[in-house]
Amino acid sequence: MLRYCEVDRNGTVFAVLDPPANQSATDILTYVTTTAALENLSEFGTMCWPRVKVLNPAKSIFGSTDQLVVPPSGIVAGVFARTDSARPGGVYDPPAGIEVGRMFGVLGFETDEVLEETKRDLVYPHRINPLTTGSGLPRFIDGSRTLKGDGQFPYVGERRGVIFIERSLRQGLQFARHKNITEDLLAEVRRTVTAFLLTQMNNGAFASRDPTKAFFVDLSMNTATTRFAGKIILRVGLATNKPGEFVILLISQDTRALEAELAAAAA
Repeated sequence: MLRYCEVDRNGTVFAVLDPPANQSATDILTYVTTTAALENLSEFGTMCWPRVKVLNPAKSIFGSTDQLVVPPSGIVAGVFARTDSARPGGVYDPPAGIEVGRMFGVLGFETDEVLEETKRDLVYPHRINPLTTGSGLPRFIDGSRTLKGDGQFPYVGERRGVIFIERSLRQGLQFARHKNITEDLLAEVRRTVTAFLLTQMNNGAFASRDPTKAFFVDLSMNTATTRFAGKIILRVGLATNKPGEFVILLISQDTRALEAELAAAAA
C-alpha cells in the first residue's frame, strides 16, 4: 500500500494502515519496527493502534454477538473526511485530539493497554498513533504522525495538505500545456500559482500569514535548454504547520505574598 501511494501513484494518495488483531503495545511495536519494517519507511501512510469495538450491524451476517472488533482504518478515514470538510482548509488540520480526532461509533478498544499512558508512551516514539480515551473524554485519535519522522512532511495534516496543493496545482496549470514558452506565459504561471497559495495561506495552510515567509515560487530554472525541450520547471517551497503534540506544565509554589510580607517586616 505504501509503495502504491508513494511510487505507483507518485505521492498523490495517502494510506491508513490497520494493525493486526490481538496486538499488545509490545506486539504492535515489534510489528511496525521488525515484522513489517514500517518504521521510517514512508510519509505517505499512517498507522493507528489498536483495533476498535463497534456495534454489530448485522447479526445474521456477523453472528449473535452485540459488538465486533474491527480494524480502525475506516473510522480513521472518516475522521479525515470530516476534518477536511469542516472548513475551507480543513485538510491542513491535524485529524487528532479530543475535538477534531473524536471517533463516533467506537464503543471500546481491543486492548485496554492503550488507556495506559506508559503504554502509549512506548509506541508513540515509533510513530504509531494510539486510539484512546480518558476520564470524561471521548474516544479519539491521540496522534497525527506519518510513519516517517525524517521526511519533508512528517505529520498527517502536513502531508495530506501538500498532496492537495500539488494535485490542485497540477490541475490548475493545465492551461500552460501546448503554449509557446514565453516570458508572458511564465508570468501567468507565476501569478496563477501565487494566487492559489495566497488563498491556501489564508485557509491556514502555512506556519506564517506573511507570504514572504509562508512560501516561494521559483521559475529561474527555465533556461534555454529546458525551453528547447518543451518543459516548464516550477519549484515551490512551503513552510507548513507543525501540530503541538505535548502540553508541558511547570508548577511551582507561589511565594510572592510571603516574600512581600517578609520584605515589609524587614523594612
